[in-house]
Formats: sequence, C-alpha cells, structure tokens
Amino acid sequence: MMNEKELAKTLLPLVGGAQNIEKSWHCATRLRVVPRNFDLVQQEKIKEVAGVIGLVIQGEQVQIVIGNQVDGVTKEFQNLIEGIDAPSKESAPAKKQNVISRILSAIVGCITPLIPVLVAGGMGKCVILLTKMLHLLSDKSVTYQILLMIFDSAFYFLPVFVALAAAKQFKTNSYLAAMVGCALLNPTFIKLVASGKPLDILGLPVASVSYGSTIIPAIMAIWIMSYIERFLEKYLWKPIKPFMAPLLTIIVIVPLTLTVIGPAMTAVSVALSKVVFFLSGKLGPLSLALLALVYPWIVTTGMHSALAIAGLDAINKKGVDPLTRALTLMHNITQASATLAVAFKTKNSQLRGTAISAGLTALFAGITEPCLYGVTLRLRKPMYACMAGGFAGGLFAGFRGLNAYVFMTPGLITLPMWIDPKTPGNLNNLWTAIFAMLIAATVTFVITLALGFDDIKEKNNQET
Repeated sequence: MMNEKELAKTLLPLVGGAQNIEKSWHCATRLRVVPRNFDLVQQEKIKEVAGVIGLVIQGEQVQIVIGNQVDGVTKEFQNLIEGIDAPSKESAPAKKQNVISRILSAIVGCITPLIPVLVAGGMGKCVILLTKMLHLLSDKSVTYQILLMIFDSAFYFLPVFVALAAAKQFKTNSYLAAMVGCALLNPTFIKLVASGKPLDILGLPVASVSYGSTIIPAIMAIWIMSYIERFLEKYLWKPIKPFMAPLLTIIVIVPLTLTVIGPAMTAVSVALSKVVFFLSGKLGPLSLALLALVYPWIVTTGMHSALAIAGLDAINKKGVDPLTRALTLMHNITQASATLAVAFKTKNSQLRGTAISAGLTALFAGITEPCLYGVTLRLRKPMYACMAGGFAGGLFAGFRGLNAYVFMTPGLITLPMWIDPKTPGNLNNLWTAIFAMLIAATVTFVITLALGFDDIKEKNNQET
C-alpha cells in the first residue's frame, strides 16, 4: 500500500497534472478536484490505483474516494500543485453541465468545508447532553452554560462559516464575505428585529428575519457579491480601486441581502423544512421506508447533500428533524452490516480486511464511502440487501416517529443525537433509534449472506 505522498504523486498525472487543476479540497473520504480540461482525466486508471476505493464524477468535480487517509493525501496533493502557474482557461474545453448539476456542485462546495465545524458542534452538544443526563453537570451551572455556548456557536454563526466557504467556491474576497455574514448576526440588527418595529434602509423595507443558523441566504449573497466585486474590479478607475472596490461591494451587497436576498432565501429555507415535515407527516411512516429503499443510490449521485441541508434547516428552525437524519441512520447501518457480512463470507483476505475496516468506520462514525465504493457497490448484490434492510428499519422508525435533535452523522458514537434535550430522562426516542438500527442491520446481514455475491479471486486483488 502506498503512503499518502506516493498516492498523491500517482494521482496527480492521472487528473491531468498540476496545470490542469482548477481547485482541490476534500470531504470526509473524498479528494475533490475540479479540472480545467476533463479530457485529460484518466478515469479508468484512477480506479485501478492501489489506495483508491472509487471514483465519482459529479458536475464539474472529479471525486476520488480514498477513505480515512484523505486528509493527508489532499495536503500532499496540494503541496505538489502549489506555485504552479495556471494556463489560460481559453484553451481548455469546458465540461458541459446542466443547471441542476451546477447548483448541486456549488452547494456541496459550500457545505463540504463546514463538516469539521458541524462535527465539532454536534459532537460537543452530544457530550454536554450526556453530562446532564449522568448528573455530572447541572444545566444551571456556569460551566454547563459556557460549554453549551461554545458548541452552539458552530450553528449560530453558521452564516459566517458558510460565507467563508462560499467565497472560496465563488472565488471572491473571503474577508468581505465574512463581513457580510457578520452583518446578518450583528447584535444591533438582532435588537432591531426583536423590537418588532418596521425596518427599512433608504426607504426599502428590511424583513425582520433572524439569520442565525441559516445556510442558503449566505450562499446566495456571496454568489451575487462575487459578480459585484468582479464588475467593480473591471470598471473602477485604477487609482481609487483599492479602497473604493471593497467599500462599494459592501454598500451594495449588505443592503441588497437585507432587503431582497435574505428574505427570498429564507423563504426557500422554510420551504425545504416544510418539505421534510410534509414527507414525514403527510405521507406517513412509509415515507421514511420508501426513501430508505432508494437512498443508497441517491448517495452515489451526491443528491443526499441537498437533502442534508433541509434536515439542518429543520433542526435549526424547529429543533427536530423527523426524516433526513433517520434516513441517513438507515443508510449508515445497512452499509456497515452488508460490508461486515461480506467480510464474514469472502474468501479473499484483502477484501476481508478492507470490509472489516470500512464496516467498523461506518458503524461507529457513520462514514460510508469506503463501504459503498470499496465493497457494496463494487459487488452490487449487497446493495440490494442494503435496500431491503433500509426499508425494514425505516418502516419501524417511521411508525415509531423517530426524530433527531442534533445535526450529526448518525452512528454508534453519536447516539445521544436521538435524545430530546428538553426531556433528557425520556429515552423512548433513543430506543426507537437503537431498535431501528438492529432491525436494519439484521435484515441486511441475513439477506447479504442469502443472496451471496461474486467473490473476488485472491490473485486478482493482489498488488503487483
């Protein structure tokens, strides 16, 4: 197995070399690359590289599934391309994208860098909740309130984090973007909203909206800001550009956000939350089961990222997500179960080692890409077992009304996310999550063994 530096060196020429890289970053398990010229990307050779679990093409992105060592590989990859002068884009043929792909790609690009913040905030809140349940800390104590404040900051100041990520995505000034996010959360503005008085700026009505914990308004604001900034950079008189361009950018974008963009995008956020509650409430318990049935394939397309935003909005606005986290729980546990079943049955020692590592990662941490691309999708039949297990567990969870109270990636170490912080002594919802996991895992494991799979011969999986 190659080390991180060797893997980065191997992958770089297969994506066209340093001069073909527009940008690169990583999520939990994938090295994400935006190439200037897709014709230079050698997709089949990338899939054959030892250490690469899978390859996903999503919009303009080449997503190389690596697994737990993705952080180190990405750093080595970026070190290799640092300082390389980029060629003109005019000579590189652009990959055609439809509007939906471009929107999804932009949203994922803005949300992916926030994963560490969301993990830190969500896990921290889970730990604080446990200290309260175990009577280690009283929720009246100053220590408890300060700790809760620290981890709540990850969600309350989400517009600022989103603005910074969006600035990188849309190639605009990150500090001006952060200023826009801060303006939405400024205590003076919050007091004006809380006063209940009609607000306006230069006669234009300002919606009395709270932007704490929101995502979409900041993304849209920074996207529009990027065009404003580029326009001013192009047309402003050069001697005054250094100080007038930032000033005019903020003068335009902040009032525009408060009067138009913010209210419009808040309405979109509310609509997303309503979709979640509609699917959960109006369609009954079958909604979760049916979505869990097809969710493994939704994940392979990347569409699950947009659904996750709806879940985050639902928790931020109503304190509860009745659908998306439960759906992800079913996916994570079925992928883990099917992969461990493959480890139990396979005669291939290398596949067994990969499956055990990937299965435990999904089971405890909820990271499923190693399972999905390294085992279940690769062998295909285990994916059908995941569908059946997800349906069975989702049906039970749907009838029991399973709710998530913290936005986290579901797994064994994040079980406190299913405990209502308002009534921590009531563990009925937690037990619903546990039994749903057991049902999904059992059905998936049994069906994986029953269906079997085309095992990979040992000699075909050895490194040469």
